[in-house]
Amino acid sequence: MFKPFISVSLCLTLITPLQAQTLPGAEDTAFQATLTSLLATDDPAAVAALRDLAEAGNTAALITLPFALLWVPPKGNLREKNAQRRVDDINAQDAAEKAHEATALWDAGNLEDASFLPDRAAGLLAFGETEKASYLISAWVNQTGGRGDLPPQLLTEDTPAMLGAFALYFRMLDAVYNSGSGKEEAVRLMSLMREERLPAWVTYVHLMESTPDVFDIIGNSAVGSGLSAADVAERIEDARAVRAVWLNHDEVPTPATTAERARRALAGRAELLPVTRLCEARCPDSIATCEAAYLAFPGNQFGATTIWQPFADALDPVTYLASDRGLYLMIRPRKDPAAAADRATAEGIDACYAKVLAHWDTLYFGR
Repeated sequence: MFKPFISVSLCLTLITPLQAQTLPGAEDTAFQATLTSLLATDDPAAVAALRDLAEAGNTAALITLPFALLWVPPKGNLREKNAQRRVDDINAQDAAEKAHEATALWDAGNLEDASFLPDRAAGLLAFGETEKASYLISAWVNQTGGRGDLPPQLLTEDTPAMLGAFALYFRMLDAVYNSGSGKEEAVRLMSLMREERLPAWVTYVHLMESTPDVFDIIGNSAVGSGLSAADVAERIEDARAVRAVWLNHDEVPTPATTAERARRALAGRAELLPVTRLCEARCPDSIATCEAAYLAFPGNQFGATTIWQPFADALDPVTYLASDRGLYLMIRPRKDPAAAADRATAEGIDACYAKVLAHWDTLYFGR
């Protein structure tokens, strides 16, 4: 089993995440009724009602309003649209950020300055918002190519393994082809593989699959992992399965064995948590097979709910994924030729999940 990587520099607040406290107004019957309507339909009147509740001092309504405005964008001319986005003559997003620290850290998903992204992600992680934290870390990886000091959470179980793998992969390519420090970077990778860090093994597989000539320069890291040949083979197959369900848009159908192997490898990691919540909400009697089915189709759709899902202290994530809107946004359409085969595989893995997909087919939001 892969073990979590804990950096000595990890902030204490990350070691003990805050429990999501229910925001004032979250249990108000008017807020609940309005939210229930918005989770079921595109209802502009419900957005207006939510704004009225926010103006009346309902904190949960205020924190949820920016998401509702994404779900059901205002209509009318520019002046009318801007008016619908304001609470007490203040932009709803700005008002929410003043009232709620996690909203301020999230900053509506603003990704402009890479230097602040790790700290913002750390703060969100401390609030238990792992998906939003990972979204910011993914932007850091994209913007920096993994160069510089790695964020402490990057190689932990709180961040998708593939993000850590991409960062290590980019660093390796830069070290081999630009800075000439490939051997040093290979030592880092070998050390992490020896510690059985999943992102490191995924990096190794990603290098094998995409840039195998790197090993002619740095040598074979698996040889120095200290594991037996059988254990190395197991780690490689786990990493290959994780990579497959992340990148399952390459016209290669996902076998049921691959999806199940990925599920086992990802068990206990935060990146599987949204899938687990979906299965808890929809298929509570078959959670494990439901998870495997989801990984087969649509695959590990990183960030599927991140932009759209309210904070946990305003709306319980399982409740969100039990709603039609949560389901619709959690499963995104795939257009590659493998999608039909992957869906057939998923439906064969779990009969309950097959019914979930059939219901998803009937949903129609924002079109």
